[in-house]
Amino acid sequence: MLDTLITGAEVYDGNGGEPRRMAVGIKDDRIAYVGERPGADAAKETVDAGGLWLSPGFIDSHASTGLSYTRKGAADNKLYQGVSFELIGNCGTSTAPVGDHLVEVMHKQGEKIGFNFDWRSLNNYFTRVEDFGLPINLATLVGHSTLRHGSLEDWEALSDDELEQMKTSLDEAMSEGSFGLSSGLVYPPGCFAETSELIELGKVVAKHGGFYASHIRDERTHLKEAVDEALEIGRGSGIPVLISHLKAADKINWGKIPGMIRHIEAYREEHGVKAIVDVYPYTAVSTKMRTFLPKDITADGIAAISQKLETEAWRQKSIQWMLDRQTGLDEMMVISEDIPGTCGKTVTEIAAMWQMTPQEAACELVRRFPELWMVYHCISDDDMDTAVMWEDAIICSDSWSYPINAATDIGNPHPRTYGAFSRFLDRYVFTGGMLSYGDAVKKITSQPADFMGLKHRGRIEEGYWADILLMDPDRFADNATYQNPRRFSEGVAHLWINGRRAIRDGVITDDTCGKVIRPER
Repeated sequence: MLDTLITGAEVYDGNGGEPRRMAVGIKDDRIAYVGERPGADAAKETVDAGGLWLSPGFIDSHASTGLSYTRKGAADNKLYQGVSFELIGNCGTSTAPVGDHLVEVMHKQGEKIGFNFDWRSLNNYFTRVEDFGLPINLATLVGHSTLRHGSLEDWEALSDDELEQMKTSLDEAMSEGSFGLSSGLVYPPGCFAETSELIELGKVVAKHGGFYASHIRDERTHLKEAVDEALEIGRGSGIPVLISHLKAADKINWGKIPGMIRHIEAYREEHGVKAIVDVYPYTAVSTKMRTFLPKDITADGIAAISQKLETEAWRQKSIQWMLDRQTGLDEMMVISEDIPGTCGKTVTEIAAMWQMTPQEAACELVRRFPELWMVYHCISDDDMDTAVMWEDAIICSDSWSYPINAATDIGNPHPRTYGAFSRFLDRYVFTGGMLSYGDAVKKITSQPADFMGLKHRGRIEEGYWADILLMDPDRFADNATYQNPRRFSEGVAHLWINGRRAIRDGVITDDTCGKVIRPER
């Protein structure tokens, strides 16, 4: 007998195309039946899903930190979007492995965000969150910057012994269940790495059958060179490449994305490198404001930034850097409460308050708080649409699971945190009509599952894990905005994760249904 039988739904199986009206049955943690409605006594519970759309649970291929998973309600923002699986550890930062030089930083992060740091290895972290209870399926990459920060004495000088230490740490983490390596080549300390360093680390990943995901070195003027570097790392180490949140930022670079896609396609064909991209469906980025200053301002560590910006030389260097790159400070909005009176205002508005030029105000903001977060409207709709619609693009949130009660002093989130998948469906299916629901679902289920090598996830098929979403198209709503980002999406009627009910009748249950997912190699 089935545990649950879902009848009457329009079933989108994850392979794209039109739906079929079928019954889907769950037994334990698997999909045990797909077909015509069986007899009346086939299941312990029958769910009448007439008027609802059934699909696999959505896969977030690019989440960031997993540091909130020791807090209740950490994944509510993802669950209400229909997400049943997320890959953390992107953009060069992961929860583990934690090297000696990183321990103090992790303790400080714990005090700020609200978690008790008590792990060092990836296995330690997995045990920690499994013991607490996972609301969602969770997998991870190893962050390149995490490896560097934990192993290096001097961020600008890598010794042979330190490289070997990084390789050993990476090898251990891959053995413990990482899916691969991520980099954030605009952030310290990863931004100081040479391409050869990443190729050497990539060879360690290759031994375990993993992949490389990169926040590339430049998403602006030198976009092509940065994409080439990511592809060369994949080619040199023999691993697949996922180019993170593909974009061409700043108006002077708008229109580059069609050419970048043609370039990736040509490179793949010539060199045999497997490469795809992920995209979030917003024209604004969210990052730390210090990333818009010269990278060498971070060479002596984050703590030294404020002292440097107190000098005329560094202020002038930073001002000129922003002027040369035509950084749009009138489109850059502070989203942190750390500096009173600035949250929700653009840098240009703050400059007027402080009677400074916008570039001077940007330097002053970073001087006062080097960890300051901002939202920057810098991507064109046409470029975003082109990237999303590419057949080899998958959709992501580029955000962490963010409890609704997270402290305001760590900043308000980008609306993608609460609405990336809902906005994707709204813009490209319900409102824009650029994709059918079936083809949109493929981009957030089977496509990321296939790239990552997830076994028996991402499709509605017998024998697959029972990660199943029932969505009400009549109640669908993407509610998160830049002004009010902590607003849950609507429209998820029911969500099963590993055969257990994570959402029932539109309300999150108390069941912690998720698992740590390790690669099946």
